[in-house]
Amino acid sequence: MNKRGLLAETLAALMEQDIGLAKSWEIVVVNDGSTDDTAEYLAAAEAAPDSRLVVVSPGHNVGRAKARNLGARAAQGRFIVFLDDDIVAPSGLLAAHLELLLARDHCGTIGYAVTAERLVDAPHFYYMDSRGTARLAAGPAPARYFVTQNAAVPREAFLAIGGFDENFSAYGFEDMEVAFRLEDEMGLRFRVLPSPVPSHVHHHTVSEYFAKKVECGRYSLPHLAQLHPQRIREMNLHHVIDVPGVTLGLLSRLIRILASSPLGWRLPDLLAHWPTRHSSAPMFCRLYVQVMNLAVLCAYRAGVTESARKD
Repeated sequence: MNKRGLLAETLAALMEQDIGLAKSWEIVVVNDGSTDDTAEYLAAAEAAPDSRLVVVSPGHNVGRAKARNLGARAAQGRFIVFLDDDIVAPSGLLAAHLELLLARDHCGTIGYAVTAERLVDAPHFYYMDSRGTARLAAGPAPARYFVTQNAAVPREAFLAIGGFDENFSAYGFEDMEVAFRLEDEMGLRFRVLPSPVPSHVHHHTVSEYFAKKVECGRYSLPHLAQLHPQRIREMNLHHVIDVPGVTLGLLSRLIRILASSPLGWRLPDLLAHWPTRHSSAPMFCRLYVQVMNLAVLCAYRAGVTESARKD
């Protein structure tokens, strides 16, 4: 939605992919109610000779979950690789996904992305790029690491469970939730795709990053906790939201107290001014990561608290 310039980079990289002469594949783009010139750009690209592009246009903004479901239903392939519109795929990415998917039955793949070097101007990018499967070697991956910036599943299994839960209308957790159901209901197991690694070409300030975490806590996290309460502890989110059968421990109490305190509110500003090296990497890196982890939990908790007040 409204990222025509970034989308152009994403599609240009995909047009260069080669998964072998015997394999057919397509690129499905859902234009989720863009108000810039995305529609005109996609119409021209779809009409180009030898285009692999299929454009789905709901006509208005329907949100991330429903948009992806529309794209998946329009797709024809055996497997679906999910990419965001700001992810630039290196050569061989689709072939690597396909090779791993074909090597095992009931398999999904989870890769990751790193921020394009030209965008790295603050230490939070080093934190963002080190999360999830970036911490894992090749092999099994927990379903909670499934993120749609670079991941693949068998289309039949995805459609069999109904795709993404469209009650996730705000940002966050809809991708992890569908992976939980694929694992629990279809017996799907996920594998790490360690390479090649795409570039993320969308710049986010530290304020924007934490605003998304607050939004997740306000809307998506309570819904996830209702659907999969047994998964909340696995994700260490029991520190910020109550779930049946989980006792509120000392650490959880301390995090909740911090989240509602002036110090907790000021953590994002502290992190925005963290001392860095010449490359924008954080000094005292281990401490920085721990403070970031704490600040993320505080942001989630702030959103959960706002949600509870509205209820």
